[in-house]
Amino acid sequence: MKSEVRTVRFTLKQARLLKGFTQREIASKLGVHVQTYSKMEKHPDEVTVREAKKLSDILEMSYDCIFFNQGSTLSRVNGDESTT
Repeated sequence: MKSEVRTVRFTLKQARLLKGFTQREIASKLGVHVQTYSKMEKHPDEVTVREAKKLSDILEMSYDCIFFNQGSTLSRVNGDESTT
């Protein structure tokens, strides 16, 4: 019997919600305004490498599980653009 390994991948918003953070809390940890963080969730392709690594540390998730996946806006054609 062959074992299949799958990597769970999340959008930035999903990762934040899974960890129980508000946008304001993440923004504070990053040292940015909440509107700046909100923009990051909507446009993760505009997040710098430094910010992405810091977010990965804060959310305790692998960098590529958040920023390079089918659920991110990097590859999303249609999706929920609302913020919490």
